[in-house]
Amino acid sequence: MLIELVAAVALGFAAAGLALLARRAVPSLPRFTVPAVAGLAMIGFGIWSEYTWFDRTSATLPDGIEVISAPAESAVWRPWSYVTPLVLRFMAVDLVGARRNEAAPGQVIVEAYVIGRHGPRARIPVLLDCVGLRRADIADGIDFAPDGTIAEGDWRPAAPDDPLIAAVCGTS
Repeated sequence: MLIELVAAVALGFAAAGLALLARRAVPSLPRFTVPAVAGLAMIGFGIWSEYTWFDRTSATLPDGIEVISAPAESAVWRPWSYVTPLVLRFMAVDLVGARRNEAAPGQVIVEAYVIGRHGPRARIPVLLDCVGLRRADIADGIDFAPDGTIAEGDWRPAAPDDPLIAAVCGTS
């Protein structure tokens, strides 16, 4: 976020310099042209940065990590987002690193990633039961039986159209 602030300020100075040159070339331009152009350039950069963040970030994901959910949002303080909502967070899953256990057919352990625009990235190991349509986050204290199946877990039901279930179980 600090880099974006520095980039916006630098762009503002560059735009102000160009507006100052234009004002000297055309003296009839009003005095407020220089700060207005600088402000508009910084606001435009902020809007561009918000709208292109998802595409730029998802393009840097390694092969095998697939974006499964990217909800678009609108906000009062971004009135333009009611015209074109923007993506500020998304969920991805590592399909290449999926682990299966022959003793528990239909169960898959995957790494899910929650990536936000202005927040930390979270890596969540998840156990999915493709047959029973349920999921359990693998956390400290989860017990595995000797054959590798989960002994006790906090299973939660999942809908068939759940993005995580659809991405992982649709490929099994």
